[in-house]
Amino acid sequence: MNFNSFRFAFFFIIVYVLYLSLSHKRQNRMLLAASYVFYGFWDWRFLSLIMVSTLTDFLCAIKIDQQENKADRKRFLMISVGVNLSVLFFFKYFNFFLENFIAFFSMVGINFESPTWKIILPVGISFYTFQTLSYTIDVYRKQVPATRNFLDYALYVSFFPQLVAGPIERAKNLLPQILSPRTICHEDISEGLFLIYWGLFKKIFIADNLGVILTFIGSPVSADGSAGDGGLILMSVYAFMFQLYCDFSAYSDIARGTAKLMGFHIMVNFRSPFFAANIQETWNRWHISLTTWIRDYLYFPLALMRIKKKHINDKLLIIIIFLIMGLWHGAAWNYILWGGYHGLLLAGYAALASKMKRHRHSRPMPVAAVLRFLSVILTLHASAFGLIFFQGNSIQQIGAWIYHLFANFAVTSAATEMFARIIFYVSPLLLVDLLLYKNDDIKRFFRYPGVARYGFFYITLYLMVVFGEKSVSFIYFQF
Repeated sequence: MNFNSFRFAFFFIIVYVLYLSLSHKRQNRMLLAASYVFYGFWDWRFLSLIMVSTLTDFLCAIKIDQQENKADRKRFLMISVGVNLSVLFFFKYFNFFLENFIAFFSMVGINFESPTWKIILPVGISFYTFQTLSYTIDVYRKQVPATRNFLDYALYVSFFPQLVAGPIERAKNLLPQILSPRTICHEDISEGLFLIYWGLFKKIFIADNLGVILTFIGSPVSADGSAGDGGLILMSVYAFMFQLYCDFSAYSDIARGTAKLMGFHIMVNFRSPFFAANIQETWNRWHISLTTWIRDYLYFPLALMRIKKKHINDKLLIIIIFLIMGLWHGAAWNYILWGGYHGLLLAGYAALASKMKRHRHSRPMPVAAVLRFLSVILTLHASAFGLIFFQGNSIQQIGAWIYHLFANFAVTSAATEMFARIIFYVSPLLLVDLLLYKNDDIKRFFRYPGVARYGFFYITLYLMVVFGEKSVSFIYFQF
């Protein structure tokens, strides 16, 4: 059930009318039922996985909370982690590791017969698995108390606005909002409607039209990799970069807006990442719920272990963390390479950052402004280049794209036409993201004069109606 479908609109209207007519306790019960119905529309068979994860972590958290002995607390935490990661591994990674295991041994002359297991990836499993894990880890760390209300905890795990593609919420933010009565103010309604509208615009006008451009370009490299158009490769990378961002951030905006209409406040997942001046700032602004999850539950514990035992270099740790992040996105070598590429960029930036800071305050304003502009352009293209790994279907194809991007780059009429179309679609996005760059406060929109607000609404509505493409699914559902 896509957010950009009439089916979801009909579903949410019914849910919202019921929600407004019920007391707090009944609201939660109804939202839990609605969330299971919402997920069941994707594949009802996988509801059992959410229920297993929910029950496991609910019971483990209570047991962790009850234990005084640290070893006992850790034992129940390991049960939670083991169950969740085992389910995630089987459905998302089993075939990948099996195929690579067989391929490795075939290289040394040992052949195995490959079983044909058609394992379907449950939608949203990477997102809700991380959300449930964060709860038991936080209970173990004594950062949140274990809730004794199973139905309310089940709603925390399956809350439908952010269930299948995030943001990955934390118990300390979302669970108290579930446990306490919620009030819906005029500000929540106006901001919620704006977020939904802006999300739909990014999806319908920008992301889906950029998808059409990508289809039109097709593969800018021949099947055997011997010929390629570097200009079209660059346009394909540009189009995919903005499509991926608009598609994913659109889902996050609609999720936030839908939640706001019901009095929930879930976290911001994107903060104008294309205006970041370095790769670290990019990751502080892109998929924030995942990067902060990785930071708090993987990087910080491993960094603390490194400080205590001094077994691993801090730059190497960054690379390892991003290899894991790449694997989180998908069970394929191209995602792992993409993660490794960003790990190298961040490790390199971390090595240079302290040296660059010493000279930053001594620059005059015009020079600093020009250098920042150049830094933004360089960072944007460094991130865009990494998406070649994300787009590639094989190591050979990735290599061919990179080779022809540099060896056969030319500004052709086809590339120029594609560039003009990309600029047409992304200009509204860049304008709004620039306005929201400082603090991403959507309240700023409501401070503009009525003429400006209504002008924005009518222009964007016109663009959606006239240039909107056929509705397609959100890209991040596959992760």
